[in-house]
Amino acid sequence: MLSAPIYLDANATTCPSSDTISALTSAMADGPLNSSSAHARGARARELAIVARDEVADLVGCAIPEATIFTSGGTEANNLAMAAHAWDERLTLVVSAVEHASVLRPAEAAARRGVDLRILPVDAVGLVDPAALNDAVSTARDNLIVSIQWANSETGVVQPLPTLLAGIKGRRDAFLHSDAVQAVGKVPVNIQASGVDALSLSGHKVHGPAGIGALVTVDADDPPLRPLLFGGDQQRGVRPGSEPIPLMVGLGAAMRARFLRFDEDVSRLRRLRDLFEARLKDALPEVSINASTAPRLPNTANVRFRDVDGSALVAQLDDLGIQCSQGSACSSGKPRPSHVLLAMGLSEREAYASVRFAFSVMNTDDEVCRAVEIVTMTAGALRGRTPW
Repeated sequence: MLSAPIYLDANATTCPSSDTISALTSAMADGPLNSSSAHARGARARELAIVARDEVADLVGCAIPEATIFTSGGTEANNLAMAAHAWDERLTLVVSAVEHASVLRPAEAAARRGVDLRILPVDAVGLVDPAALNDAVSTARDNLIVSIQWANSETGVVQPLPTLLAGIKGRRDAFLHSDAVQAVGKVPVNIQASGVDALSLSGHKVHGPAGIGALVTVDADDPPLRPLLFGGDQQRGVRPGSEPIPLMVGLGAAMRARFLRFDEDVSRLRRLRDLFEARLKDALPEVSINASTAPRLPNTANVRFRDVDGSALVAQLDDLGIQCSQGSACSSGKPRPSHVLLAMGLSEREAYASVRFAFSVMNTDDEVCRAVEIVTMTAGALRGRTPW
């Protein structure tokens, strides 16, 4: 057991940065903050909210900060986007087969209400099939929602959104959304250049606070969104409820830090990932990196071991102080193979033998090297001891 655990599960959550903690605690100590109040304390809350929106907008290339709708996290942001026309039976809803559950589950619920749902296949490295997208769009009903993730949480695969959406952008009946929760802070994200009308992000994935996220839209005046909650007129009535000003300030600080340190962070993450993959393949030549030839997040390595039970490997590594996972934290602990890897054409056995290692800027080269040694030893001990 290591004296201190090595955390390699940054796609599940990240540790709040010192910038975040300082900004959050300062806002909490500031005094009562309700942006709906008409007095001076309400004005102070509105000032802080404006700054937070500016900081979020800067990192995602949004020209209109007021177009940011704060939510409780990425799941709510995705659900809010999916509800844009979700009660309209004239709707065609198009999503990819590798989306997060917070996109797939609302889509499936909409289909049960009569919405025309199209699920796009992906190729062997997890990239959406452009021909399938074009076919789905060309035969769509009167209204259209397309939701394609910016980057995958399990494999790190980055979708070429501007190319994929080029033929759809500008359709008056189309609302284009991307789950950018994993992409923000790791790859360039520009909502204006991407072709999407809205994107989702989450605070705890960028070293910000948990419990806060956002749906950033291009048009603040006319977002085609239906509220999931009903109450006051906060955030243009799209997301009612008193704004969580301290959490918004914490998210803004985290986003500002990612914006200012973007090049440095990405370089560091890529070096850590590449070091891990190179050393692991040197030690275990039989391992494969899932989606290694696709554009990927700089921090994500989805490793397929040979004749190793991935869940047993994750459990034993945890006992030894290496914290990693088999996939999305929202689905972990469930005895079923990754839907992402199955959609890419992997067998159930190959999916069960795959483990995700996701690095953060708080990891070090020494941690990576020690992790490789322990992973190598543990995988070797487990080889052949599979339940299949």
